[in-house]
Formats: sequence, structure tokens, C-alpha cells
Amino acid sequence: METNTQHPSQTVDIEILNKDNQVEELRQMFKVIISEINDLKHQKAEEEKRRLIPFKDVMVMLGIGKSTLYNMVSKEEIPFVRIDRTIKFDKEDIDKFIQEKKKEKFSFQINVGELKGKRYIKNK
Repeated sequence: METNTQHPSQTVDIEILNKDNQVEELRQMFKVIISEINDLKHQKAEEEKRRLIPFKDVMVMLGIGKSTLYNMVSKEEIPFVRIDRTIKFDKEDIDKFIQEKKKEKFSFQINVGELKGKRYIKNK
């Protein structure tokens, strides 16, 4: 018959060590999780920075000059964001703006004919 050679205090010590190891493992897991969350927050902040683009970049994207873009902004013909005194543009909004402009087509038909000796344009 086997006898338990461990003293009761040794058993308690082992249980405490096991619990300490489990707690340490949990701490390490939480550190990893918190680190990953912080990385995601940083990535999102970077994406937001890239999302807002400066005035000059929009001029280049649209192939227009400074005064033309200022006029479009003042007439609110193009979506923009004003942060203090700085005008920025949301890249997604500018992409949508470009797509909408691509879709806008002249919706008239040109018929050249003679009407009492004059040429005319007939709208659809």
C-alpha cells in the first residue's frame, strides 16, 4: 500500500504555485491582447490621417488650379472638411465626386439640320 509522502503544507504550496503560474499566464495573455488593441487603434488613426488629404493633392487629382478648387469649395460644389482654418478633403468623398462626374454625360442629342437656313441643336 502506497503512502502519501507529501506533507499537507507541501500540497498547498504546489497549489499556490500552480495558481501563480496560471495568473502569470493570464497576465501575459492580457498584455498581448492590450498590445494588439493598441496596434489596431494606431492603425485606425493612421488610416484616418491618410483619409484626409490636403488641398494641393486634390488639385493634382482633379487636374485643376488653386482658384478653381477654391471656387468649388466656396460654392460647396465639392465635399470638404474644414479643420480650424485648414481645408481638407475626405479621399472617399473625392473618389465618389470623380465617379459622379464620370457618370454625368451630356443628355442631349445634336441634330444638325436646316431650319430656315439655320443650324439647330435639338435636346432629347
